[in-house]
Amino acid sequence: MNFTRSAFLRIFTALVCLAGSYSSQAIAQPDLKIITEDWAPYNYEEDKVVKGLSTEIVQAIMDELGEHYPIHIYPGPRGDRMLDTEPNIMYFSIFRTPEREEKYKWIGPISDQAIYFYKHKDNPKSYKTVDDIKQASLVSVPYKGLVTDQVEAQGITNVIRLQSRERQLAMLFKDRAELAVNTSPLGVAYYLKQMGKSADSLVQTEVKLLEFPLYIACSKEIPDSAIERWQEALERVQASDNYANIYNKYPFLMDPH
Repeated sequence: MNFTRSAFLRIFTALVCLAGSYSSQAIAQPDLKIITEDWAPYNYEEDKVVKGLSTEIVQAIMDELGEHYPIHIYPGPRGDRMLDTEPNIMYFSIFRTPEREEKYKWIGPISDQAIYFYKHKDNPKSYKTVDDIKQASLVSVPYKGLVTDQVEAQGITNVIRLQSRERQLAMLFKDRAELAVNTSPLGVAYYLKQMGKSADSLVQTEVKLLEFPLYIACSKEIPDSAIERWQEALERVQASDNYANIYNKYPFLMDPH
């Protein structure tokens, strides 16, 4: 009887320790907050649902991990502040630039994208250098953010800042700006379709403003172990048929006419 009671106590103690170990591991997992901004077609909100190419990739990562967090969409400047000031933030889709490199931890790349200056198809001028851009009458740019910062860094001052990407591009159709720069070729195609304009109504110039890979930027407080798990899950997703299926949903969009 004493042996039985002693054995029972040892087994009970072992189970308690094991349960405590699992509990500690669960607690160690950070309570992540996944955020993004409105940047179609990578991440955007439609009918109160966050959608887009990057959104689907992030959701596929969570499916791979068996972890599911809601995705919240915020204006870009607010997302930047949250990433800089709050713990356990994951923010996509973010250009991984040298200036940002040491500020955050990174998961990716999700994709590589470049941003060019665009003109209306009826504009006969040729733009090959930044100096050509500086000679334009007016350049439509985002109100603030990385694109606008880079425009300023290039010494381009002949700009008008607007909040809406559609309004920025619309300036070219209204002949109120000579050039516009705000998003990638895929993004321009998306917004032209949303505006009911033909895919060839705007022409990409030879002047590239920037080109950096898109990543998930993460708060420094997130443990390296969590970053590694997400990175490994992303790589498994990228090696799967699902990744190609996601990309195939977002080709350059067809001419609406």
